[in-house]
Amino acid sequence: MKALRSKILFFVFFSIYGLSAHGQDYDIVGLKLGMSVEQVQAALKSYGVDKKNIQERRRYFNYSDGVELFQTDDFVAYIYANRNKDNNFENLSIFFSFGPPGGKVVAITRTIENRTNPLTRSQFLTALKSKYGQPTSEDISTVYWSFPAEKVQCIAGAVGGYRPDQPSILKKIYGANVGSRDGIFHIRTVNSLEQCSSYLTYAMPTGDASPVTTATAVMVDVAGTAEGELSANEWVEGLADKARKEREAKAVKPDF
Repeated sequence: MKALRSKILFFVFFSIYGLSAHGQDYDIVGLKLGMSVEQVQAALKSYGVDKKNIQERRRYFNYSDGVELFQTDDFVAYIYANRNKDNNFENLSIFFSFGPPGGKVVAITRTIENRTNPLTRSQFLTALKSKYGQPTSEDISTVYWSFPAEKVQCIAGAVGGYRPDQPSILKKIYGANVGSRDGIFHIRTVNSLEQCSSYLTYAMPTGDASPVTTATAVMVDVAGTAEGELSANEWVEGLADKARKEREAKAVKPDF
C-alpha cells in the first residue's frame, strides 16, 4: 500500500500537468511563464484549486506633478492560491509584470507540505528529473535548472539568489546605473537582458532517505521581471512628466 501511495504522489506532483522540459517548455503544475491572468485562473482550476482559494492581489504606483500626489490605475500584481488534497497542503504564488505593458507571468513560487505519506528525497529527486531533465546544477538541498540552455545566468551571487517577493530584481542584475537601460551588468559578458536565462529551483531536505515533508519551488523569468520593472518605471515617470507639464500649463502668474 505504501508503495502504491508513493507512486500516486509521484504522479500527482510531477506528471499530470507537466509538459516535458527537455524541449525547454517548463511549467509548475500547468503554470507557465508568460501566461495571462485569465490563463493562470484556468490552469489553477484545471489543477483542482477551489475558486474560493484563489485570491488576486492588486497594486498601484504613486506619482506627483510636483505639488499634488496621484495614483496609477491598479493592476494584478500576483495571484495567491492554496490547495488541500488528502491532507497534502500546497501554496502557489504567481507574479505578474507591472503596469499597462505587463500582465504576464514572470515568476511562480510553490510550497508543498506533505506529512501523511511523503516521498523520500531520492524519490522526489527522481520525479523532478523525470519531468524536467538533468538539472544544470544541484547541491545537498537544492536542484537548479537554467533555461534556455544557450542563455546566461545573469543573477549575481548564489544560484536562485532572487525571490519574486523581494522588492526589486535590478540590483541582482546590474552592478552600476541600476534602474537604467544603460545599466552595467554584474556578468560583464552580458550586455542585454535578452541574453539572460530563466531558472527553476526546488529546495528540499538533505539526505537521500529523508522524507520530503516540505519542498519549495521558485521559477523566474529574469529578463521578463527586469523588463517589467524598467517599463513600469518609465510608465510612472511618463505620467509624472505629463502631470507636471499640465500643471505648469495652467499656472497663473501673480501680479508684480
